[in-house]
Amino acid sequence: MKKSLLAVALAAALPTLAQAQSSVTLYGILDGSMEYSNAQANALSGKAIDSALTPSPKATFRINSGTQSGSRLGIRGSEDLGNGLRGIFTLEHRLSLDSGSSSYDSFWYGQAFAGLSSNWGQVTVGRQYTPLFAALAPADFTGYTGYNNWASFSGNGFEGIGPQGPIRLNNTVAYKSPTIGGLTVIAAYSAGEQTTSSTPTNTAGGASGGVAGVAVTWQFGDLYVAAGYHDIDTNVSGDLESVAAGAVSYKLNDYGVSLGYSQQNFVGTEDIKIILASAFANFGPGTLFANVAQIDPSLVDARNDKSLQYGLTYSVPLSKRTNVYAAFGVNDLSGLQATATTTVLDNAMRASVGVRHMF
Repeated sequence: MKKSLLAVALAAALPTLAQAQSSVTLYGILDGSMEYSNAQANALSGKAIDSALTPSPKATFRINSGTQSGSRLGIRGSEDLGNGLRGIFTLEHRLSLDSGSSSYDSFWYGQAFAGLSSNWGQVTVGRQYTPLFAALAPADFTGYTGYNNWASFSGNGFEGIGPQGPIRLNNTVAYKSPTIGGLTVIAAYSAGEQTTSSTPTNTAGGASGGVAGVAVTWQFGDLYVAAGYHDIDTNVSGDLESVAAGAVSYKLNDYGVSLGYSQQNFVGTEDIKIILASAFANFGPGTLFANVAQIDPSLVDARNDKSLQYGLTYSVPLSKRTNVYAAFGVNDLSGLQATATTTVLDNAMRASVGVRHMF
């Protein structure tokens, strides 16, 4: 009820906002699909890797939301303050198109920040994407969409092993430099604020929780290069304490290829190495996208087998804002399971056809 009242109040306030700001934009993505997932995929979805579901899951058909892109509703604004200085803000709500509900722990789960921008760059404060997430995005030609993209190795809510580590962080101050000679620097710090959470994907996380990150990107014609590092302040055994990643991509009008590498280090000398590849090709009336990732874990009490994830998406535009798509993905995350587990989560397969509208 509170969320519904907030949404009504937000809609009523939009005309006032539009008068107060130089520019206010309402934007969003609505993505719905019909999805088939086998028993292994249903066992993996929303569970720890070495946990078993009771009763055992079976293959299912479902109506799904966000297969190609997460459904969302957002507002962004910019006000001219004079002398090249602008005030900026973004608020973004995430939702499930299939039910109209939101299962996230905050209403503005996507982004929620305000800041200033000028010819010296921009400074923003609030809930934001991390530097590594922003830097690696152009090298994933899907734009972090579809199954097994570079941000998620299931495409259905499984978090914690994406190559960037944390995707968004609360309590963050960030700086993005102007682009000079194709070079851009992104830096951010997330204050832990005495949190004891050990899941920095959604919160600051860690013992004291502070997360510091920096990334550098370089665009030179059709060549794109990115690299970055995240340091997470924690001393809790098994917690993620640092992530280093980099990527290089080459993109022409009708095709592109990219390679990336990430290493996650955990307290207790554990690590996960990830090799990434992404490609696209214009084919027929649409575009074919392909993503592949090899995960090489070195973890205590894990099977430590190398595993392969891949995803294919064929997207056909019907207009500048609407497209239809078919997507397919297979996961093998059994190498991350505990050695004693009886649940083997390899060959998790998903396939779907859907429609996406952007506004």
